[in-house]
Amino acid sequence: MAAEPVAHGRDVFTLHARGAALLVIDMQNAFVAEHAAYETPKAREIIPNIAKLLDFARANGMPVVWTRSNHEAPYGGVLLKKCPAVREDHVCWPGHESFDYYADMPHRADGEYEVIKHKYDAFFETDLDAILRNASVETVIITGTATNVCCDTTARSAFCRDYQVAFLGDATASFADDMHEVTLKTMEMLFGRVMTTDAAIAEMSEQLPGPARARRIVAAA
Repeated sequence: MAAEPVAHGRDVFTLHARGAALLVIDMQNAFVAEHAAYETPKAREIIPNIAKLLDFARANGMPVVWTRSNHEAPYGGVLLKKCPAVREDHVCWPGHESFDYYADMPHRADGEYEVIKHKYDAFFETDLDAILRNASVETVIITGTATNVCCDTTARSAFCRDYQVAFLGDATASFADDMHEVTLKTMEMLFGRVMTTDAAIAEMSEQLPGPARARRIVAAA
């Protein structure tokens, strides 16, 4: 009998808290704030799930990496031609309010990493790979916005570097539902596992020592 074309779920990998890092992609005013140039309205709705994941990661000593897009000239390159609001209005330029994290997001805690990126890919010409390798990370948990742009591009780049990818469908958001759903289908088919926040926390909780496991399962409920 021929093998299945692709594997799914735990046949790909089991999500462990140890060896995993949480990535929070571009939860900046440029994408999350109302009436922003590149507003993704549902990005505001995923904040509670990202907060829940941050609580879990912090309680269990998992590395957390926040990213922000800096598209100021000259670093934006060809993107400055594609996105006039970036070029003319300085969206995602340091010093502009669009560059700041959305006010209702949890604050980045001491000891959590920040990567400033100039392209959609958080690995491109940044320290992200070095951060993850030095922390013995094998799996990246992708959250943030936009699903089909920076989250997708970063997840693909992680896969190409042989990281296991857990892509959280209810902790990522895009400009439109169809863009979000197509990306999730592609991720599940070819790049990793698509999971919900609660499923990810529950699976990681199973791998924790007895008392810690019980506390985390209660917290995720």
